[in-house]
Amino acid sequence: MFEPLIEECKLRNYSPKTIKNYLYYNQKFINFCRKKPQEVCRSDVRQYLLYLESKRASSSQINLAHNALNFYYVKIMKRKFTDLPYQKREDTVKEILSQEEIKRLIDVTENVKHKLMISLLYATGIRVSELVKIKLEHFDFGRRRLLVKQGKGNKDRYTILSDKVMGMIEEYVKSKYYQNGYLFGSYSNSHISVRTVQEVLKQAATKARISKTVTPHILRHSFATHLLDHKVEFPVIQKLLGHKNIKTTQQYARVSNVHLHNVVSPHDNLY
Repeated sequence: MFEPLIEECKLRNYSPKTIKNYLYYNQKFINFCRKKPQEVCRSDVRQYLLYLESKRASSSQINLAHNALNFYYVKIMKRKFTDLPYQKREDTVKEILSQEEIKRLIDVTENVKHKLMISLLYATGIRVSELVKIKLEHFDFGRRRLLVKQGKGNKDRYTILSDKVMGMIEEYVKSKYYQNGYLFGSYSNSHISVRTVQEVLKQAATKARISKTVTPHILRHSFATHLLDHKVEFPVIQKLLGHKNIKTTQQYARVSNVHLHNVVSPHDNLY
């Protein structure tokens, strides 16, 4: 049924994750409206998006479903559903870890491999999907750079390294955990899974007694926010994170406390 969708996604060089999401929401939609794709109308799409909203789906999830349906019915099947409005995204503040909390995460982790995983996520700001695909050849130790190969949007970019992490990499490569190929390889000669990294962080957070939900992405958020705290400019952070739109990077302005450092509460002037 959805072979044309898969073919079109591949022709456009969409990522496997995008193809998977588009297939998922189109299948869910067909199950919801119980019609053949040729019978679907604008009202069906509208009702499905409202159904997702009633199930408390986030605005980003609803808009992803909207994109998936638009791609299939508008771009491929040439139907006219384009006037359906997208949801306004929630204006939320991204949760981050303090530098003290990140230090605790690293310090309580004794396994050399796991310690390097956590350190690299924070030191470079890369996504977990990018972390698992790193190879030793991607590091430029002379310039303290990491080449992120085929990141989100199938784009290469460089990000920074810290001196301490470079020392950790040298130590790790000499250890029993490293095998030629991927930096974090598995026994099947491939790289470890994203799920493995998530579990490592979860266990480290429990051991460090951090009550926040610690995920790879929270370390990415923390990397960006702490750079902003140290007055690194938005365009630089944008390039390091690999954001297509600088507005995505500017969301971290709401998390950074740099603008609060010299502000005194009016309550202090009462006495």
